[in-house]
Amino acid sequence: MTTTFAKRTRPFTSPHNIKSLVAEAKKTRKDFMAQRKETIADLVKNNPSEPDEFYWTMVYDLEHAPSTTGRAQLLEFGIVPTPPQDLEFLSDIHDELWTIIEALSKCGIQLLNTDHLTDADLYARLYYRILDEHCKMMPTPSTCIEYIDVLHPMDLDYPLGKAMLDRGPAILADKPYERAPIFSIKGELANRDMYLPTQSL
Repeated sequence: MTTTFAKRTRPFTSPHNIKSLVAEAKKTRKDFMAQRKETIADLVKNNPSEPDEFYWTMVYDLEHAPSTTGRAQLLEFGIVPTPPQDLEFLSDIHDELWTIIEALSKCGIQLLNTDHLTDADLYARLYYRILDEHCKMMPTPSTCIEYIDVLHPMDLDYPLGKAMLDRGPAILADKPYERAPIFSIKGELANRDMYLPTQSL
């Protein structure tokens, strides 16, 4: 993993009090972990006929874990996404997009099927929709991964969406991790999916 993983590679300033937001997000995570541990212990104790801790851990994570969003989890890494309209250059969009993709990966959220979108279109979809969708808070990426399929059913009404479906899943690159090149060509499929970070990073 590179030293710039989930970090912007361009100068960045924010109007928000990042330190305060990060502290609050980390406290939320700490409180969640404490509550999770306590609840799982109670479930094991109160169900002697099924004393397996792993079983009750799965029950908690799938049924009782609190709801959160990708945007809220990004705060744990000090990242407040930049509005798309404030990103002037393709290089800025590319940097912000991959910073978000990598940080989501650290949160245990992996993207699938992104190649029908340019960098700008994918970032806009993340910023305005995906980052605000509710998901379960998970303890670590190694415990559970949430996969988000970016190929929306409505995309299948368009040629690139159909081409994505016909092509099938991308084969991940068998090489050290790096960000995909900038992609801004309308009407063509990208090769971004083969570069997406995986759980093994």
